[in-house]
Amino acid sequence: MDSREIVQVEDDTDTVGCDGGGGALGHPLVYLTFDDGDVVDCYYCSRRFAKARALKPKNPAETQ
Repeated sequence: MDSREIVQVEDDTDTVGCDGGGGALGHPLVYLTFDDGDVVDCYYCSRRFAKARALKPKNPAETQ
């Protein structure tokens, strides 16, 4: 199971900023873009940012 932190953002978000969240123990602020996707991972701390639609459970009837 993946234990990394997942931060949910609004569906219309194009860019997020990540500083590791640890104050002085974090990392430099970086801006990450979704590039037409619904999920992006920070390359410093592996924190995952996901658009709300990416976190919704899939309806089995929709996948058939």
